[in-house]
Amino acid sequence: MNSSRIASDYFIDLNKKFFDFFGNHPLINIEAPGRINIIGEHLDYNDGLVMPAAIDKFIYFSVGKRTDSRVVLKSIDLDAVSETENINSFDLQSNHAWSNHLLGVIKEFSLNGIHFSSGINVCFGGNIPNGAGLSSSAAVEAGIGTALNILFDCGFDKLKLAQIAQLTEHKYVGVKCGIMDMFASIFSQKDHLIQLDCRDFSHKYVSGKFVNHEFILVNSGVKHTLADSQYNIRRKQCESGLATLKSHFPQIISFRDVKSAHLEVLKELKDPKILERCQYVTEEIQRVFDATQALENNEMKQLGELLNCSHKGLSEKYEVSCEELDFLQIEALKIDGVLGARMMGGGFGGCTLNLVEKGSEDSFREKISDLYVKRFGIKPEIYVVNTGHGVTVVE
Repeated sequence: MNSSRIASDYFIDLNKKFFDFFGNHPLINIEAPGRINIIGEHLDYNDGLVMPAAIDKFIYFSVGKRTDSRVVLKSIDLDAVSETENINSFDLQSNHAWSNHLLGVIKEFSLNGIHFSSGINVCFGGNIPNGAGLSSSAAVEAGIGTALNILFDCGFDKLKLAQIAQLTEHKYVGVKCGIMDMFASIFSQKDHLIQLDCRDFSHKYVSGKFVNHEFILVNSGVKHTLADSQYNIRRKQCESGLATLKSHFPQIISFRDVKSAHLEVLKELKDPKILERCQYVTEEIQRVFDATQALENNEMKQLGELLNCSHKGLSEKYEVSCEELDFLQIEALKIDGVLGARMMGGGFGGCTLNLVEKGSEDSFREKISDLYVKRFGIKPEIYVVNTGHGVTVVE
């Protein structure tokens, strides 16, 4: 069943639940995609390059206006409701509240000069696996931002919506993330990957429609509960390393200017991990350039090798992998038809991304699943993913 058919079926059910709960019909339906990142992990907050793409898994929204100023949010997947009295003036709960992903976006609209003429009703849910590193939270923020922008004629462009979603994560969720996830959810085009320069947001599209290969995700089933706190630690370590480099080499503005010889000065620091973090960042930046060239030349074997090197760096130098992810990566490479594999996302759980030859999918699924069950006693969820479009209004 194709994604448009799934969307249609999902919205029939979602709109019925909206009507049953609110007593009227929504004004707009929005689908916001999750994303994969081919290569360039943890580079978006280090002024590097990344290569994300939206996938054909979505968070779906039905949104309507109210006759009063209240905000009522209904999460279908959590079977939970959050209510706020005044859309133009409210305080947020702790960073761990699920509603902050939506209320934070509303708050940022207000801080950007938007006065809402009414409250809103929101009903949402989706099929992006939670905790799998596919950026369901960014999809929530991108989706509600797009709905607000259209319903209240706010006039924000796509980049502004991505920046608002990023600030929501920083200020109201507690994750100092880069802009990649929300950018991919908003800017993606079907059958394409994005090479995004996180220093100035310039980007280009690279063909992601493969004739003989496809990406398969294997979900470790490990919720990346450590990712948020460790993510912020890694960011601080990189900032500390870059500050030291700048103090020694005035020509360095960002990691894009750092050469391997520059990193020698970091050996003087008390924390040896800072050197390793910065080594990973500079090496991964080069891998993104190399991956773009490999894709443009249809050198899929080279792309697979780059994925393997990326995982090694993430596991050993950036230290954001875990036993389960390392197992999946190592064992995948022993299976015929697999060109490369790496952990994807913030780390400490979630999925591996596997580049697999078409025709080998069933064998890969069976073998990697059996191996994982034998080792960890868990049958992993496995998804073939196709590159998809960015946030869209569904008629």
